[in-house]
Amino acid sequence: MISEASSLDFPFIEKVTRQNMAHHYAQHRLEWNEDAHAQSLTATDNYVVRDRDERVAVIRVSFNQQHLYINDLQVIPKAQHNGIGTQLLGHAMSLAKTRKLEAVRLCVFKGNSAKKFYEKLGFDQVGEQGNVLRMERKVEA
Repeated sequence: MISEASSLDFPFIEKVTRQNMAHHYAQHRLEWNEDAHAQSLTATDNYVVRDRDERVAVIRVSFNQQHLYINDLQVIPKAQHNGIGTQLLGHAMSLAKTRKLEAVRLCVFKGNSAKKFYEKLGFDQVGEQGNVLRMERKVEA
């Protein structure tokens, strides 16, 4: 079940993001900035997925007048490949449609297998910057 995250969910969000992204950060020679991540949590709308009483996934989004931005989408490893990521992207598309936005945008590291997942769900690569690919999916009216 997808629900709005509270500050009580922030330690889970930080942990799953850090664990899932560690390989990519190492690959691209980036350092995790705990303070920056903590600050970014208050600047986004955050949603968690619970399976029974366990947190298993998170999506963090932000908006401007035309776009919804997926700042993060993370699923714990043991819950991956069960449709949770697809549900979260559907939730993001619904939020964008409700707000009458043009598109949903996200970034993914080059070499991240998640790119294929996003493409399967209708996202197209629209650019790249350094070690990051920019992707977008138009919101259907």
